[in-house]
Amino acid sequence: MHALENLRAGTERPSGRDTPRETSAYTKAGISAWAAQLGTPAPEAPRSRRMAHIGGISAISALVLYLAWRIIFTLPANGANLVVAWVLVAFEALPLAGIVLKTITIWNIDSAAPEEPKQKLRTAVLIPTYNEPVEVLSPTVAAACALQPAHETWVLDDGSRPWVAEMCRSFGARYVSRPSHEHAKAGNMNHALKLMAREEAAGGEAIDIIAVLDCDHVPLPTFLTATLGWFNDDRIALVQGPQAFYNSGAFDDDGIAGEQGLFFNVLMPARNVAEAGPFWCGSTSLLRVKALREVGGVATETITEDLHTTLKLIRHGWRTVYHHQTLAVGLAPATAEQYLLQRRRWGMGAMQILAYEKLWKAKSWMSWRNFHEYLNGTLWWLEGLATLLAFFVPLFILFSGAQTTTAGPIEFTIAFTAMFFIRLWGTKRLLRHQIHWPTAFALRIFRIPIGLACSWWLLSRKTLEFQVTPKGASNERNRGRVPWMIYVMIAVVIVALLYAAAGVWGWVPWASGPGSTVASGVWLAVAGMVLLLGALRIRASEYATSRRDAYRFSVQVPVTVGGCRGELVDISMGGAAVRVLSGELPESGPVQLILPGAAPLTLHIVRAWSTPDGSLMVSLRDLRGEWAIYSAMALWLFHTPPGAVPGLPDGVPVAALRGAP
Repeated sequence: MHALENLRAGTERPSGRDTPRETSAYTKAGISAWAAQLGTPAPEAPRSRRMAHIGGISAISALVLYLAWRIIFTLPANGANLVVAWVLVAFEALPLAGIVLKTITIWNIDSAAPEEPKQKLRTAVLIPTYNEPVEVLSPTVAAACALQPAHETWVLDDGSRPWVAEMCRSFGARYVSRPSHEHAKAGNMNHALKLMAREEAAGGEAIDIIAVLDCDHVPLPTFLTATLGWFNDDRIALVQGPQAFYNSGAFDDDGIAGEQGLFFNVLMPARNVAEAGPFWCGSTSLLRVKALREVGGVATETITEDLHTTLKLIRHGWRTVYHHQTLAVGLAPATAEQYLLQRRRWGMGAMQILAYEKLWKAKSWMSWRNFHEYLNGTLWWLEGLATLLAFFVPLFILFSGAQTTTAGPIEFTIAFTAMFFIRLWGTKRLLRHQIHWPTAFALRIFRIPIGLACSWWLLSRKTLEFQVTPKGASNERNRGRVPWMIYVMIAVVIVALLYAAAGVWGWVPWASGPGSTVASGVWLAVAGMVLLLGALRIRASEYATSRRDAYRFSVQVPVTVGGCRGELVDISMGGAAVRVLSGELPESGPVQLILPGAAPLTLHIVRAWSTPDGSLMVSLRDLRGEWAIYSAMALWLFHTPPGAVPGLPDGVPVAALRGAP
């Protein structure tokens, strides 16, 4: 607990939000990085801003100087060699426009909080669900019902499950189902909006704001109180908050804030300026009902209803804002298959919007910033084609035998390495340290199948169906499967590099010189590294499927179990593990577990065993159907009482602690 105590002692917030420093302090203490964003939105700290500006300029300068050196000093004199050399230089220059645009658009990521609400807005929290297990859905519903100010909680069950209706009655939520299930989540929400309209027409009180949570996104106490003030501005239709994830060790977890941390902690705050229009991300959001009705409800023309609905709102003159504060935490895809399914759905939906809205055409209702953000945001899903280009272009040039540079191998290697690492250093600071390069490179290989699928859809225009990202347990623990194409590409890279090296040493016939071989070979080596890192991540045992429905949190606090003194080892929505320190427990049956700051919970003993050091361990689980236990467990994990965990800063929930192995 020493790291937690040190963190609690130094939690006084600086004048600005210094994401790198705060994130580092929390992660070193074993707390998820999203806890650093629990405080009120604030401007970026001067030091963080200054280093970001230096990083962006450094990355641009390094690439420009490298390209200038290549063009002025290393190109062959003339002929076919010069043509091929220019092809390689053009390939090397491809990232330049992207770095420049990124530096301009994320130059400023300042955030602000709204004023207190000036009017009472009737609010309903909507939780669409389909087939998720009780361990996933129950904490979201329980925490939503406990929110302030007074509101309604609607559970929109497209699975028509009796146990969900029973849980809603117990928690105080409204259960809503529909006879047909067209248009998936968008149709489910539109059904709720129509129900609101009918009740309003019948004389019921109008609902002004809907807050939307995915069924696995558990709201924190500030979800409504921190955000409703934005609607003092009658022009605002959408308030989007960041999406953070409590299952540390998920497939995209990079030890910082996950792959989406960059999007929600840097890219989205950068859009919080006039004419930029942050878009709806589906969950952890609030929308004005009047605005949704004006645009015909939630968009159903594409499978990415959130992004498409935002475009309709902007077209009608509505404003959108981003509230940079952790307001809810959910479950990120835990396996490679879940990750690919989710990202593929997002990519294919982006292609639908690209084609349906003809985003490549300038529009009078879109600012240049919105035009850039939405066009590039959809085209980004074709990045897998650029990854293939990074593989095939150097490979082709390498085997062409062309002399693409007059520089020697040592000279070229030094110049390339200096440029490459300055770019990595500068870009990381520009991105406010919200990226871990090995993880980013490993995840890049998924852009290949996604990019190919998106390209094929643009050609075929086949009908797409919304696919829910699965949550919960699997029957078996299986490792991810690497697509055969990746293995083939890795083998080709290895063979090409070995043959090129052998040719340079004169062991086999080879037309290209040492310098030209290195010029193409280094890019091929980078592509090979990306492929290898991705394959290793897919096959890693920590990303195998799990038999557990509930995620376990590792937390050590004094507890009482069955009247015995004990220490909590880990806890989840499915139960807990306790080390018994004194006293005798029954071998089976229900016992009371008393957590710090919580009412007693009646759980069932699953098994007890002795550890090598002689301690007695006991595994407890919930009693099926005892909804009061689920509610109390959820609130202790996500709305943790102050002082319940020694050293844990007030306002930081137990769910922020890194998970149990």
